Amino acid sequence: MKRVVILTGHFPIQHRRGSILWLSDEFQKDGWHVTHVTVGYSWISRLKGDRRLKSLPERPRSGITDISPRLRAVFGYTPLHPFSTRSDTLDALLRPFHRSFGFYWAQRLREHLQTADLVLIESGPPILLAPFARRFAPNAALVYRINDDTRLLGRPHWVTSAEERYAPLFDRISTASPYLARRFKDHPTLAMDPMGLAKDRLTRDHPDPYGPARATKEAVCAGTTQFDLDAVRRIAVARPDWRLHILGHLRKAPPADTPKNILFHGEQSFDTTLSYIAHADIGLAPYRDAPGVEYQTAHSNRMLLYRHFGLPILGPNRLCDKDVPSILGMTGAQLEPALVQAEQMVRRPEVLPDWTELYRRIANTQLLAQRKRATEIALRGPAPSKAMT
Repeated sequence: MKRVVILTGHFPIQHRRGSILWLSDEFQKDGWHVTHVTVGYSWISRLKGDRRLKSLPERPRSGITDISPRLRAVFGYTPLHPFSTRSDTLDALLRPFHRSFGFYWAQRLREHLQTADLVLIESGPPILLAPFARRFAPNAALVYRINDDTRLLGRPHWVTSAEERYAPLFDRISTASPYLARRFKDHPTLAMDPMGLAKDRLTRDHPDPYGPARATKEAVCAGTTQFDLDAVRRIAVARPDWRLHILGHLRKAPPADTPKNILFHGEQSFDTTLSYIAHADIGLAPYRDAPGVEYQTAHSNRMLLYRHFGLPILGPNRLCDKDVPSILGMTGAQLEPALVQAEQMVRRPEVLPDWTELYRRIANTQLLAQRKRATEIALRGPAPSKAMT
């Protein structure tokens, strides 16, 4: 049985299914054993009540848990996790203490990495563990999957600089975003690998969550990553006859003067989320309008689902792409024209790849890495015998 070790900030069981979880499913379907290692949490996370932990079905269990014959979960709280104080000077002063993150995981990863055929590292704090992955799994294929722009995740600058420093270690640097790919354009292992959809789940019947008394337009925001509540409020005020449904955990409770046509449903299961999207009139992508958010055009799971169901998508102008005409920029004075266009736009469902395509590309790296290393050994020639030395 082939073995893959996944280093990520996600948990193997959580309401919000990030792309790395769909990839894990594909590995298991094809007969691989998956060791899912969740990193980026410390005792500070637990004491402060990290919002990511609040969105889980139950409190994560430290140590090793065999969830199924093909899925093993590994989790632990480090003394510190990579977080930013929002002061470059203070972040630099704390850097020596943050090294405890690497020391902690180095001790616990060795046994899992030594038997790996492939190691998949997701962007964020896991990148700091790349040297250990290469050291403990020298014959495994090493893949870096860039799903987020680390500069927007509230991490210290040295997390972002680690991406560039460790890039040469990888057999494949994988991303779906041309915007994210720019930083790695000089690396020969850069690959443009598309995101996917769980098409087997999309073909099921999805009950209508809106009921018979529909609003003029039912708009759904299927996630609260980099969420801009003010942008949603502007839509709600401009269109009081719409209902805006927000699915996902909020950092803090919405203010008391939030328009009544904004409904907060909290974190929901994937199938419930699909129902809201399948029966919606409009998809909302209210990402914070900040430099760097452009990568979400290619990487946002919610936007891919909106496109699959053919919804017009409202988001900041930065997300607009000539190849995705369903995205309507609503920044500033463009809000009203975008709302009018969303009201009039006819659904145009798109045919997008499923997760199998991304899985095949990632898994194929293992074969390519094996051939590369075999070629390198052949070119070096046989080792000199003792008699010759």
